[in-house]
Order: sequence, then structure tokens, then C-alpha cells
Amino acid sequence: MDKFLRKIQTCSKEDAYRIVASLAGTLLGGLLFYFALHRPLAVAAEEYARQAAETTQKITAVTNFQNAHLNMKEYRGELKKREQRVQQYLPESMEQGGFILYLKRLALQSKMELQMVSPQKNEPFGEALCLPIKLKLTGTYFCLLKFLQGLQEGERLAVVKNMSIISRGDVLEADMLVNIYAVPAK
Repeated sequence: MDKFLRKIQTCSKEDAYRIVASLAGTLLGGLLFYFALHRPLAVAAEEYARQAAETTQKITAVTNFQNAHLNMKEYRGELKKREQRVQQYLPESMEQGGFILYLKRLALQSKMELQMVSPQKNEPFGEALCLPIKLKLTGTYFCLLKFLQGLQEGERLAVVKNMSIISRGDVLEADMLVNIYAVPAK
């Protein structure tokens, strides 16, 4: 600061006026920016935030009212459908034979050749039982993709745990371990 003041004192009056005028202009520009732009925009932003909070409260109140006054007949119907779907995905018994038949049908539909199906020993999985099944399939890429999509969208909850794929020209050989689950009745 001292150097600056000394420099102003040693320069000509014309240069000193220019320096003081540019400093005043900079200060005035900053004040003008603050009062003309920043302050009104900050006030507007606070108002928009307040309006958004009020609107959110109103939406929450309406949603809570709607949820509290559901059509009970529709609700029970939806609940029953969900329970049936859970029963289908996680039956009380393993139904190993039915699932293997499903795998064979799925392989035929997706044009895959099911070379091996080897159920392993049941394993406990929390309150459920898990049955690992080793599969060996051959087919094209798109057929394998169709098989996996069918498995994902299928009748049971089936989780592919391990999968290895070997390419033999246009044909893929896929070895995989698929887990199916059952929740025994208590």
C-alpha cells in the first residue's frame, strides 16, 4: 500500500487523476453490480425457494390424503396379486423337476441345446433354501441372450451365480451355475 501511495505522489497529476478515477470506477462498478444485480437476484432466489417449499408441503399433504383414502377393494386385489407373484417366485417347496422342465422348454424356445443339467445339494440361505443347478448350453450369441432373458423373466426367481462362455466359431458354449430358492412354510 505504501509503494502504491509513493507511486501516486511521484507521478504526474494527470496520471494520478487517471488512477484515482479508475479506482473510483472499479469501486462504483462493484457497488452497482451488488445493488443492481446480485441483491435483487438473491432476494428472488429466496422467494423461489420459499414458494418451492410451500408447494412441496402442499403436494405432500395431498399425497398423504390420497394414500390414506385408497380404494380398499383395489388395494386388496393388488396385494393378492403381489402375494401370488411372490409365491410363484419363491414357492414353499423346491419343485426341482418343474424347474428343470421349464429350463428345457426355455432352451427349446430360445434355440439353445441344453447339454447338461446337474442339480447340486440344497443349501440354507437365511430362512430360505437355495438349490444350485449346473447348466451347460450351446448356441449362438442371440440365442443365449434370449435364454438368459427368459430365465430372468421366468416363473421362478433364478439367479445366475457363475457363468463362463467359450466361443467355438459361431457357436458359444456356456457353463453356468443357477440358484433357485424356496421358502419353506413355518
